[in-house]
Amino acid sequence: MGLPCAKAGLESCSSSAPVAPAASSPEANATRSARRGRVMGYSTDVPAPPARLSHSQGSSRLVVFALLALTVVLPTCLAWPEDASPAAVRHTLDAILTCERLDGGWTYVCDPPGGPYGAVTWPLVRARQIAGPLGLDDWDVVVLRSPGTPLAGLVLLDGWQRSKDARYLAAARRTGDLLLALQLRSGGWFSEVPVHGTTPTIWFRAIAHWATLDDDVTPGVVRFLLALFAQTGDATYRRGAERGLELLLAAQLPSGAWPLTWRPRWARALVPTFEDLASTNDAATAGPITALIAGSRVLDRPDLLVAARRGGEWLARAQGAASQAGWAQQLDPEGRPAPGRRFELAAFASWESREMIDALLALAEATGDTAFCAPVPKALGWLVRSELAPGCWARLYTPGTNAPLYVGADGQPVATPVEARRPYRWTGDYGIPGLLAALRLDERGGPRTPSTGPPPPHRAPGDAGACPGDGARRRSTGPRARIARAAALLGTGAPPPATCAAEVARTFASPRPQ
Repeated sequence: MGLPCAKAGLESCSSSAPVAPAASSPEANATRSARRGRVMGYSTDVPAPPARLSHSQGSSRLVVFALLALTVVLPTCLAWPEDASPAAVRHTLDAILTCERLDGGWTYVCDPPGGPYGAVTWPLVRARQIAGPLGLDDWDVVVLRSPGTPLAGLVLLDGWQRSKDARYLAAARRTGDLLLALQLRSGGWFSEVPVHGTTPTIWFRAIAHWATLDDDVTPGVVRFLLALFAQTGDATYRRGAERGLELLLAAQLPSGAWPLTWRPRWARALVPTFEDLASTNDAATAGPITALIAGSRVLDRPDLLVAARRGGEWLARAQGAASQAGWAQQLDPEGRPAPGRRFELAAFASWESREMIDALLALAEATGDTAFCAPVPKALGWLVRSELAPGCWARLYTPGTNAPLYVGADGQPVATPVEARRPYRWTGDYGIPGLLAALRLDERGGPRTPSTGPPPPHRAPGDAGACPGDGARRRSTGPRARIARAAALLGTGAPPPATCAAEVARTFASPRPQ
């Protein structure tokens, strides 16, 4: 039996009964292959028009929160429509389907010319360098880092809930089946997986002794599998989610935080790295918190909520002082900002602070405990004071002075983002205007009349907007941009977080931060 929608964090559903697996036939498979098979199995044709979407039909609060609050590493997106109408949402979901691999999942491009598209994570880059000259790099890459394959599954599942278009559910199930096939021995997942069809390459399985916790990889897959189980009643998805949840519990540090990567104990002891530190970088702690919250609701497991609370309590302790009440990307064992990669010096981070606020708001909603609201107004005040220009923040701020921090490829600070190491999102809006709008605040920290429409055409979530010197403002038409755009459209008009609303309103009523 499928779980009641309320237990899955869903507001309503047209039916709580499990959904039978999508039927398969030679004719259906032939049609699907013809539609998606032009280049390496990637679709290039627009699917047939689906059923009409209704925003009031089966809206999933679990899915919407995952899309809106925890969509990390959003790229610059496609041009925004004038509104988030059902037609616009339908068009965006269909655009995602046209980029789906024949065997399920999404990579970095829709129609890669001349062979498999490369990867960006070091194990796959190094493998390509070694195997390429020998002609052995015949694998494809499935991208899990957000916005990637797990988020695509979530938006398609949400699209099915709204429209009952069977194509969206079938695609979501294909995505779930693929992610189960890509699950590592640890129970987690990696950012990018080299595959032949739906099977990870032999060499990758041999070396994959870790799991990725940042970039919403393992947490994002867990949330998707939980949502898929809640809607279909298929215990296979539940078992995969439970393995992922056990990995998240095992990876939690004694402090309550999470590192960037889970590695076996012997690997951490043999070669300790900054990836073992307590981290907020790319939602490293926020993602696990929200995945555990989702697991506690769907699986009725209070122990998962206890672990999520420990993460929230660490966030409260790790917050910076009043003058810089944000969060650093990494913290050392003494709780001080710590460096990460060569170009990520010890600093307070605006993007990560927005993600930690999202996690605290989610915890307050899940537990009813207003103690998790206390850090939020202070962090919002710091973000408001740190805005460089309307809708523009630096990613990193120097401890003590709060000056924007840009770093060159050699690890030395530079004066402007133009001189800084590329690629990296040194400036952007990082979803902060959307957070302020959800909390009914303007970008000066004062009350505002909320808007239910999407951002203006030049301001997509995570876009650099008018930030000076940021060369990443181009509009992408790739799969990840389409996925991010669909997530934002489906999240438009979501209700504000009620538990912390009163405390935020009291703090910002008067006077406004200067």
